[in-house]
Amino acid sequence: MSRHRAIRNLDLEEEFYDEDDGAIYDEMQDISEDDQLKLNKGVKAVKSALGPNTGIDDKEIKESLWYYYFDEAATIGYLR
Repeated sequence: MSRHRAIRNLDLEEEFYDEDDGAIYDEMQDISEDDQLKLNKGVKAVKSALGPNTGIDDKEIKESLWYYYFDEAATIGYLR
């Protein structure tokens, strides 16, 4: 029962606090140049497949591409 209280009282902001600059850690900041190129290529492909008036921003597309390991078809299916 005490584990439930520990989880309930857990402060996520404190757990994910980045001591360097005080911000939440962004995993996209440490990607390689090759992965960055794949992301940029994927964003263009996904945007052209979804059309111009989707209301989906680049950040959401990049996060989805990252989640699906740069699989453009899976990303398009998820975002539709």
